[in-house]
Amino acid sequence: MVMGIPMWVIWAVLTVVFLIIEAITLGLTTIWCAAGCAVAAVLDLCGVSETVQLIAMVAVSVICFIICMIWVKPMLDAKHKRDLEPTNADRVLGKEGVVIKTIDPIEGKGQIKVMGQVWSAKADKVIEEGTKVKVISMEGVKVKVEDEE
Repeated sequence: MVMGIPMWVIWAVLTVVFLIIEAITLGLTTIWCAAGCAVAAVLDLCGVSETVQLIAMVAVSVICFIICMIWVKPMLDAKHKRDLEPTNADRVLGKEGVVIKTIDPIEGKGQIKVMGQVWSAKADKVIEEGTKVKVISMEGVKVKVEDEE
């Protein structure tokens, strides 16, 4: 007991705190500590000494951490990597295109055709339809262009 509070209550509160932190971060950051605290709470309910509870909490946490880092996290990272679909949008950078709708920086309107694809475009100045342009960067879903004069 600590200040009249049974240890299992303290371990249970710590378990909940670690689970809340894990839920907020979603990065396998404290789940192993939650497991260690849960084991320690059960040990207290079984009448095991506080020293053994603390040792068990640390041991279970370390074992869970190792398991997470060796098996679980790499599997989750690999699955996440597989789920990403590269768009190759950056392949238009440095390419030449043609303005198909006048680019107006004040209204934020304009379109170009580059590599057979139509892109919303922006520029620092008005660029008229039919002008050849070069893609210099991407800003969100728009390409930034400059005329090739």
